[in-house]
Amino acid sequence: MPKLLTLVLAGSLALAACQPMYGSKPQKLRTPEPIRPPQELAADPTVPKVLESCEVYTKEVKVVRRDTPRAEALTREGDAKVAEFERASEPRRKGELIVDGIEEYLRALDKDPFNAHATLKLALAYDKVLRKGCALALLSRLNRLAQHPTYAPAATAEIDAITEPQNKSWFSGYRRDALSAVGR
Repeated sequence: MPKLLTLVLAGSLALAACQPMYGSKPQKLRTPEPIRPPQELAADPTVPKVLESCEVYTKEVKVVRRDTPRAEALTREGDAKVAEFERASEPRRKGELIVDGIEEYLRALDKDPFNAHATLKLALAYDKVLRKGCALALLSRLNRLAQHPTYAPAATAEIDAITEPQNKSWFSGYRRDALSAVGR
């Protein structure tokens, strides 16, 4: 009898052990939903965004102190940086070079605020980094220089350079706006 009781007890324990815990079915595991990238990153990364707004370089000129030779030297240094930017292949180096070129043009305009050549070169550099607002503001500044009798010859020559057929690639994304900014 004790063997039979032990067998019945062991059988009932084995039968009870095979039952689900707490008398319910186990919950099914759900697969988590995939994480979606933010909307701004979901856009096509190959198409860069053109910036319409800009804090324009408009330093108030109270006393005219033109250092034209130094401004021309700084403009040439900026030209060298931008030319090296166009030849560079590494993105980080390209970024450093174009920023350095823009800073050289800005320093040239510090030395000679009415330098039409430096103004156009700075507008072209801003065009390369897709700063449409800055480029258009500088082109309208070039137009204002062309209306002043002292600076008109140099500014008109730079405006004519924009309209030449071999320079159609300048301001290509917004050429009509650029030409209207210079009064053409």
